[in-house]
Amino acid sequence: MSKNIAIITAGGSGDRMDSQVPKQFLDLNGIPVIIHTLSKFEKCDDIDEIIVVCLHGWEDSLRKLASEYNITKLVTIVTGGNNSQESVSRGVDFMVENNYSDDDVVIVHESVRPFISDRIIRDNIKTCSRYGNSVTAIRGNESFLYSEDGVSSEKHYMREAMYMVQTPQTFKLGVLVGALNEAKKRDVVFQSLYLMMSELKYVPLYIVDGDRFNIKLTYPEDLRLFETLVSLTECDID
Repeated sequence: MSKNIAIITAGGSGDRMDSQVPKQFLDLNGIPVIIHTLSKFEKCDDIDEIIVVCLHGWEDSLRKLASEYNITKLVTIVTGGNNSQESVSRGVDFMVENNYSDDDVVIVHESVRPFISDRIIRDNIKTCSRYGNSVTAIRGNESFLYSEDGVSSEKHYMREAMYMVQTPQTFKLGVLVGALNEAKKRDVVFQSLYLMMSELKYVPLYIVDGDRFNIKLTYPEDLRLFETLVSLTECDID
């Protein structure tokens, strides 16, 4: 029987946060951001296991936090790579080396999106189980101009047809392995899994409705926004 495995990427150094502490380890209302995120997957009944790909040098800190906050589904912490694609690949390599099934569903999510909802996780699993992949996205609320030089445009896209991509991005393990191996053979690095899948023709990609609160911690001012959201939601750890 196939399993649902969450790979949580936590390999970023957070240079744009102007902090010596990586953004995934910053406190959010007294609890590290990554623990807020992990607890969502811990509490989701559809998630069987969690793998974290962690920034080098922070693995022991994460193990202590996971123990302190009772993240029981965490099966391993893998050291991250030089970019997101390499980090995900290392998490996938662990699964291959430990004989996970090609049919296992792999839910890849950024640790700095702590407001992921149970509904989004479940919808990703359901859609991937049916179609082989799922990509979380929200419909754009603005129209878009297309410009290659940033000066002028001769093309536009209506907002009804445009979607802004979030995580999770979810794939069957066998498909993910094939795409990552192909990217490695071509010696090409993609900024996101959905871009890799699209460029390598692993399409169509199936959209799961995201949430405008499923935002990413990037800049220092984001932390203040996140603290406000915590006070308005159930993101707090019990």
